[in-house]
Amino acid sequence: MNGKVKILLASLLCLNLIGCEYVDNILHPDDDDEIVIDENFKNDALQLGLSEAIVTQLCTATKEISVKCISVLNSDSNQKEVRFEYTYNNVTQKNDYAKSTDASRIIFHLPVDNTAARIQFENNRSYQFNDGYEFTWVEPTDIETADVINDADESLAKLVNSAVIKRVTSSKLTNVSTASVSNEQYSITEAQDLVNSASTVLFPVLMVSVTSSDQTEPADASFKAFTTGHSAILSNFSAAFSTAIEQSWI
Repeated sequence: MNGKVKILLASLLCLNLIGCEYVDNILHPDDDDEIVIDENFKNDALQLGLSEAIVTQLCTATKEISVKCISVLNSDSNQKEVRFEYTYNNVTQKNDYAKSTDASRIIFHLPVDNTAARIQFENNRSYQFNDGYEFTWVEPTDIETADVINDADESLAKLVNSAVIKRVTSSKLTNVSTASVSNEQYSITEAQDLVNSASTVLFPVLMVSVTSSDQTEPADASFKAFTTGHSAILSNFSAAFSTAIEQSWI
């Protein structure tokens, strides 16, 4: 067993479900699964209307997707919320000039005071450039839009994208992009239809160029959009998301 488990209060993990199979699943996850459950999480989740069965589904990790089920104070709204966080393990791509490491997340935010609930999509890309290269980037014209698409690559929804681009060092660049769907914009059925039909989320891709002492003409060092992470999370959890929306989306 290589799995890592962080348990803040083991007695809560059984969740009064069938025996202690849920505890066993958490204590003995497959491979590199990681499950984190906050000690206050269960009571807060149940008070929002979520059933124990759906909590079990939402808090069960997979081989490639780690899960955190926590009650936290949202730093933006200063409101306590129940939060389900899904992270697809970092994936590295390489070209002749750099490597790109991507982490994909979907976060289900449910405020305990029944204010705006939302599902947040996040793509975190880090570029590490090879020695001897200097880099520049250009934002695409659609930098403010993330596109939710279905299996046929048809657009289901255009979401407002917030991109934070940072030159970390002379050889490292990061781009964190986020977009959300909330109950202020989508009714229960509209949100359910979206998560049930969604295949992945397309975030805008930076156009990156490099130069060096031996290469004065800029060379394209861009990487294609990484979609596997959100595809995997949606494939595994969209049914649970849909049920959770029905139970808690106000």
